[in-house]
Amino acid sequence: MGRLWQTLLLAQWKPLFFDLPLESVIKEHQQAYYQALGNADEAVESTLFIEFMLEAILQTLQKNVPENVLLNVPVDVLVNLQTIETTEAVLYLLQNNPHLTRKEMAAEIGKSVRTIGRAIEKLGKNGRLRRVGSAKAGHWELL
Repeated sequence: MGRLWQTLLLAQWKPLFFDLPLESVIKEHQQAYYQALGNADEAVESTLFIEFMLEAILQTLQKNVPENVLLNVPVDVLVNLQTIETTEAVLYLLQNNPHLTRKEMAAEIGKSVRTIGRAIEKLGKNGRLRRVGSAKAGHWELL
């Protein structure tokens, strides 16, 4: 089931997953794998299995991908910013580069500068983001 999930869903979504040696991590945690499958089947809900697989993917990446490899990969290759909520996309971008401008964020996310401004305002009101310093020389701080 894990291999099917990896090849049919993840690899078609992002080719990076096709060659990821996920089986070795699953084999190391085979009992937990079957337990997650059983629990998901019993609950008639796949969340438990997906959580297990996401943890296995994380462990596989940590074991097999050098830390600096992902630094040169464009953000939108790792996360499709157009498919997530604008506020979350803004936070994702700023987590990686707190010096981005609204215009740069709008270009990355594929939204207007006004939409980014509304998302930033919402994040500020919710206590999740604030601007530190001036508009030109400052940066964003995630709270």
